[in-house]
Amino acid sequence: MFYIPVAPNAKRIVAGVILTVIPIVCVYQVKQTTWGTFMATPKARQKGDLGAPVLIVEYSDFQCPMCASIQPDLKRMLDSYVGKVRLAFKHFPLTRIHKNAMPAATAAECAARQDKFWPYQDRLFQTQHTWAALADPTTVYMALAREVRLDVDRFRACYADPATETAIALDRKEGLARQIGSTPTVFIGDERLVGPVIQTDGARMIERELRRKK
Repeated sequence: MFYIPVAPNAKRIVAGVILTVIPIVCVYQVKQTTWGTFMATPKARQKGDLGAPVLIVEYSDFQCPMCASIQPDLKRMLDSYVGKVRLAFKHFPLTRIHKNAMPAATAAECAARQDKFWPYQDRLFQTQHTWAALADPTTVYMALAREVRLDVDRFRACYADPATETAIALDRKEGLARQIGSTPTVFIGDERLVGPVIQTDGARMIERELRRKK
């Protein structure tokens, strides 16, 4: 083995290069591995052009007040970027603190199976204060089903079927894998926005993602 002497200054330069490169590599790796992949979302729970370059993924809880408050902002984004943005809804009921979050998600999932998810989810959020504290919100959910013109018998059977919760559980599992701990959490491309940040930074993130896609 041959030993090649290295001048002290050269050693410092090499060390400096290594210390500079390592953080860059680590940041790049974290950015690539922090979030997991998205599963396919049923078409009934998507809104906007399916070929849009920017995907917004919303993890939401129907009993969450902040989730209700960001709905107008999400709608404005869709209206402002027609053909450029698509929204996918993911169930993430916070069952430990919101006792009616799972029943509400179940009701919304049943509406989705009749292709009426979006009008039903709108009414769930708009009437949140009327059913959030009820011991049994079923009557309200049935009334909303009639209001958005669902087949009530199909809705009732779906709502009573324990298998309906499977789709909700899959969304929640995916959310946990993506390190979600609160709602609303929204992903725009690779950027994660939590809570009211969506209202202040959402449009800017969309613009940045559109530039990246060019």
